[in-house]
Amino acid sequence: MDHPFNTKDELQAVLNTLWERIFSTPTILCDLTSANLAVQFRFTDFHTSMTIQAGKDGHQILWDAEVTPDVLMILSSETSHRFWMEKLNIPLALASRKIVAKGSVQKALKLLPALKPAFALYPEVLKDMGYGHLLARPAPTEKRRKRPLFSFRKPSPPPEPPRHPFPMDHEETKRKLTAPPAHTEPPGLVDLYVTMCTIRAFEDHLSEAYHQGSIPTEAIHLSVGQEAVAAGVCLNLRPTDLINTTHRGHGHIIAKGADLNRMMAELYGKQQGLCEGKGGSMHVTDTCVGVMGANGIVGAGYLLAMGAAHALKYQGKDDISVVFSGDGSVNQGMFHEALNMIQVFDLPVLIVIENNLYGEFTHVERHSADPEIHRRIAAYHIESFCLDGNDAEHIFTAVGEIIGQMRRDGRPRAVELKTYRWHGHMEGDPEHYRTSQEKLTHMQDDPVRRLRKSLLEQGLATERKLSTLSRDIEARIDKAVQFAKQSPAPEPKELLTRVYAPDDPSLHEGAIPMESAGTDFSCSQAINQAIAEEMNRDEHVFLWGEDVSLGGYFNVTDGLFDTMGRDRIIDTPISENAIVGGAVGAAMAGLRPVCEILFADFLTCCMDPIVNQAAKLRYMTGGQASLPLTIRTPVGSGIGMAAQHSQSMERYFHGTPGLIVVAPSDAYTAKGLLKSAIRSNNPVLFFEHKLLYAATAPLPGPEYTLPLGKARIVRKGKDATLVSHLLGISVCRDAARILEARGFDVEIIDLCTLYPMDTGTLLGSVAATGRLITVEEGPMTGGIGAEVISRVCTAGFHHLKARPVRIAAPECPIPYAKNLEHSMIPDPSRVADVAEALILG
Repeated sequence: MDHPFNTKDELQAVLNTLWERIFSTPTILCDLTSANLAVQFRFTDFHTSMTIQAGKDGHQILWDAEVTPDVLMILSSETSHRFWMEKLNIPLALASRKIVAKGSVQKALKLLPALKPAFALYPEVLKDMGYGHLLARPAPTEKRRKRPLFSFRKPSPPPEPPRHPFPMDHEETKRKLTAPPAHTEPPGLVDLYVTMCTIRAFEDHLSEAYHQGSIPTEAIHLSVGQEAVAAGVCLNLRPTDLINTTHRGHGHIIAKGADLNRMMAELYGKQQGLCEGKGGSMHVTDTCVGVMGANGIVGAGYLLAMGAAHALKYQGKDDISVVFSGDGSVNQGMFHEALNMIQVFDLPVLIVIENNLYGEFTHVERHSADPEIHRRIAAYHIESFCLDGNDAEHIFTAVGEIIGQMRRDGRPRAVELKTYRWHGHMEGDPEHYRTSQEKLTHMQDDPVRRLRKSLLEQGLATERKLSTLSRDIEARIDKAVQFAKQSPAPEPKELLTRVYAPDDPSLHEGAIPMESAGTDFSCSQAINQAIAEEMNRDEHVFLWGEDVSLGGYFNVTDGLFDTMGRDRIIDTPISENAIVGGAVGAAMAGLRPVCEILFADFLTCCMDPIVNQAAKLRYMTGGQASLPLTIRTPVGSGIGMAAQHSQSMERYFHGTPGLIVVAPSDAYTAKGLLKSAIRSNNPVLFFEHKLLYAATAPLPGPEYTLPLGKARIVRKGKDATLVSHLLGISVCRDAARILEARGFDVEIIDLCTLYPMDTGTLLGSVAATGRLITVEEGPMTGGIGAEVISRVCTAGFHHLKARPVRIAAPECPIPYAKNLEHSMIPDPSRVADVAEALILG
């Protein structure tokens, strides 16, 4: 059913009758009146709109009226019909954009409950008006044959596992940083004006396009009124200076010199966008001009800018790192961790606070203990300034002087720029938190108009010249819009590109040998060797974390400071967010960080830089960023440190697209996999079990790597497959010896890499043994074993002779008492008993 109604007149007649009955029903009218809203339904197939206004001042139906509604619903007449017939899955319709909803989220949430009793009226209206045929059920489609629950025909073999079990790009397409143009005139006040007007025109178009439903987002954050900040700061920067900005970052990115056409295409969700349609408004990036990216996480930019500044300083450059952020961000822990490390390490970061008076919907005087933010920054002994954020001329001059000082001394600075946000937090924000009079007062101090007046008074431009410039800017914006609209949408095949950066194939291919030969080393020695060898091999590798120069808590990095020096073995404050977030920024800026988190339990303190930054940034930037970053951390129980220092944290991260999660079981796999992790161009979480640090194994020599994403067959067998990782492999080895004495022969699979998981090796083993047991130290629910069994059952159920079995810890935190803690760790005797029972049936 494409069009339930043949003409616009039919549609309007039916809906007029429906709404007249709705307004004649007291209970429905009461709910709509209390909602006090104006909702507009814009029909895409008949090019007409219906506005319903209901509130304390009365109610009315308006067709094709030029009004600004609280809620705008863009849909077809067929979708509208299904909506009123209660045959529409509204969340799916919104997700698939059969309905495009704009405006106040709060009022939209009130609309549906108010309308619910009205659904019964619609069929009555259709019958009364002669459209009863629309109530008939659609013709049934061809009936699907029922399949038996169990099929006894011989199953087909499982499909061949893909060469790469995760979506890795095979070639790099990263664009190069633009070199500073030679012998160009430095920008002046006219350039400043042009940049501000370009930002204003760009944002004005986006506001209009949003309300028309032309751009594919329900949340867009505009910087109208704040143009002086972006232009005044960025026109003092080089293309090689690096900036990190916020969800309200369009202005900064334009002022830094981003490609307007591709930027507009990104906001329209197109393949030719700067981020290939994968970032959108809150994540626009253009590395060609030093834009590391906008960020949807409030405060995250401080950490990335800090890490980028470390890279610039490490590389001996006089470029600077700039972070733009709002007044609301200064109450984030990331802000304080970053500022402390910026000052402790004396890094060239310019901190720009755009104080537009509101953190989302809350005034700065209500969300900050000291609303004078430059004073809070000065408390970290960072030289700080406070300027009028609407005086573009003064910002341009003063910030230029500040940046000049930074290039000479390499030290951080901060500037608070007090301005005002003309639009809401996002488009469609009802702005109940401020009065129209407040807005009008602030809008009188228009930074664009203010600079225009100054240019005319100083004789730097004429009205005619400024009018010509305005026409040129409008033409540029129109050209960008046409480019965006004509650009193709991403192909479905692009969904799985840009998740992982290309790597040397040797880091992911081949098998891990069952045994190694050579000299015995402990696991901690093997890890130490791997770090040292990779640092000698690549000058971009550095290590930082708490007390790493002294060896760290478990003495794993002992001696590295003596051979590598303080520039490469760096002790940090106890600031997990800053350790990982800074490493992310340094990796994006060209280094290859290895960071150590003291205990894996503390990964909960830095979830954002791992999950929202490291794992997602390559994808969100459309492949412009690579994240060669390794995070090492000790995991597991057994040393009497109770619940907050003993967890099996790997279960929380496996299955996070963009991450590689590694869990070695001995010195041999630890060294080979860590060297591959450091060489990878992707973020790797590297878990080290505390009880394995002292365990020894033969290492084949100084130069070897083992493939990421591959499991290892530790022991061949025919009766059952035991699958585990970390300490669990030692448990399985002991269990296998017990079983061998009882006359049973089991195979042991060491997962080595938890994500991506080597499904092929698992299927091959189960095909040979017919039985599967998983062993892990963490709790059963949501564990690694569940994923192993799911994969085997999905692709190899026909190989199984018995139901799979999971052996895991009880569902409780790690206790302190030794006997209780010991009972949490899988026991070889129990594993052997379970395996024997499974084999015997």
